[in-house]
Amino acid sequence: MLRALAVVSLVWGLVYLVWRVWDTGLNAQPVMFWLLWASEVFGLVMLASFVFLAWRIPVPHRPPIGWQPTVDVFVCTYNEGLDVLGATLVGCDRINYPHTTWVLDDGRREEVRQLADRFGARYLSRPSNEHAKAGNINHALTLTDGQLILILDADHVPQPDILDATVGYFDDPSVALVQTPHDFGNLDSFQHFETGRHDQSMFFEVLMPGKDRHDGAFWCGSAAVILRHALEGIGGIATETVAEDFHTTIRLHGQGWHTRYHDETMVQGLAPHDLASFLLQRDRWARGNLAVLRTRENPVVAPGLTLKQRASYLASLLAYFVPVQRLAMLAVLVAMLLTGRLPMHATLWQFGVFWLPWMVLNLAASAVLCRRQASLWDGSYSTHLTSEIFIRATLALVHPFRASFKVTPKDGIDGGGWSAVRQLRLVLVTGAVLAGAVVARVLSLAGVVALPPLRGLAVVAGLVFGVWEMTLIGASLWKVSRRHQVRHHYRVPVEIAGVVNGTLVRVVDLTPGGAGIVAPGPIEEGSQVKLHLDLTDVRGAVHGVDLQLTVRSCRPAPHLGWRMGGTLTPVREVDGELLIEHCHVVTTRARLLESGHLSTEDAGRPLLTLVPDHQQDSLSASG
Repeated sequence: MLRALAVVSLVWGLVYLVWRVWDTGLNAQPVMFWLLWASEVFGLVMLASFVFLAWRIPVPHRPPIGWQPTVDVFVCTYNEGLDVLGATLVGCDRINYPHTTWVLDDGRREEVRQLADRFGARYLSRPSNEHAKAGNINHALTLTDGQLILILDADHVPQPDILDATVGYFDDPSVALVQTPHDFGNLDSFQHFETGRHDQSMFFEVLMPGKDRHDGAFWCGSAAVILRHALEGIGGIATETVAEDFHTTIRLHGQGWHTRYHDETMVQGLAPHDLASFLLQRDRWARGNLAVLRTRENPVVAPGLTLKQRASYLASLLAYFVPVQRLAMLAVLVAMLLTGRLPMHATLWQFGVFWLPWMVLNLAASAVLCRRQASLWDGSYSTHLTSEIFIRATLALVHPFRASFKVTPKDGIDGGGWSAVRQLRLVLVTGAVLAGAVVARVLSLAGVVALPPLRGLAVVAGLVFGVWEMTLIGASLWKVSRRHQVRHHYRVPVEIAGVVNGTLVRVVDLTPGGAGIVAPGPIEEGSQVKLHLDLTDVRGAVHGVDLQLTVRSCRPAPHLGWRMGGTLTPVREVDGELLIEHCHVVTTRARLLESGHLSTEDAGRPLLTLVPDHQQDSLSASG
């Protein structure tokens, strides 16, 4: 049914576009006519590329490991907090497959060297920061010798079996790279939708599996295993653009290497907390990926790529031009409302026969192909957020400008309000211009202002489309303004029994730096008390953990007692390590198993139980 709907949509899209050229251009304003038609052609091309990638989603399977290569784990860091990096190093320490972890510190910090020593990792730094992350990795390549390299960002905490799931792919000597999905544990981040999905869910759940079918999966910067021999054969990581991952993969494909995508979530990262961080990250991706079009690795002409690989790369790059298409269509709408000139001429029955089925089929096929990983509203919202930076990136193709690599902040708060909304300058300007055109036409109909006449179906359609676009813009701006995220770190929801001063309490949310508890009685704000927890580790063993809780808030919780929140300080170094492991590895693993993003057959059973058996009755008794 899905594929049939997709095919019918594409066929009818072609019929519609032929009709548009054949029968709607008479007496239309030429510039408006061709601008609108070109935008509609682009829309059909985008649907075709979506169908090409989302046609079928393969079921992931872990290949058995025959060849057992040596593995280096590269953790790339610059200015990330020690708590963020520490969580990743705990995850690296728990990886099952034999490996050596290397901390590649471009910040040259002594405290990072000490942190690496604490977790048994080896430390590397370099005298300069030339070529940013790409240069950092290339420097490490000259000082290490692992046959495979697992590359992780500083905030990407790996699961223990990440190498068990991926190393088997390299039994095929033609495979150079295996990419795994990116997922994010801070569910209150800017890029998460209310449903729990985030704006990369569709890319990693739908598009990347499709790219894998066409040998077009590419390195996404982290959570990837790369064959050292292949990387050295192309001269190391590409440094000509700030999208070293995308660029490097094209070189690998051009040399005949194959890439694979293992669709099982093996890392948990931190998504941008606020709009500024989100836009910084997306701006770097857009500029870097589109800059490839100006290099000899342009996927349209680069030698060595298959036709399917070229189509896969172009599908990714064309997505950056969606805001340009949308802006062109809005320009036509505003021009029609203000000048009375029409971009096309057709009768009502022709719209009903040609345009309406095309719109319905297009929207229906797009929604179904998303496979519940994104809604049409999600797509509209994301387009509004990224419209200015994507358009700026496309302009840079014509007039390049130099920009430095900037690391996306991994923590922070988001106050929302006007300070957030004003960052979306193009959306504000577009909304204002569109609103002005709609109001002017309404006033013209009322005889208040004089505009060239616009009558019949044209004025109805123009006002309906104008109000609809204003509604989408307003809803996006309202959502941005209403967002408030005041915690620097996401609290993981848990149900754990704890003991405070001999009293049983419920721990309901937890991070390595703070906790929320429910207790029978209040504790004065500012008090420092001892909190004892029994936490499971990644192997399923239970450990007693002692922490100092500084109470920051205390309020009544109806029918439960008192709800308190506070900051945590581990009593011993090992307590802090176990707390990090539980928050960033154990709870994450349980969530991934429950959601089906991690294979229950391969992942093992012990981690399914977050609360030790001897605490279950206590929790039930405490309500």
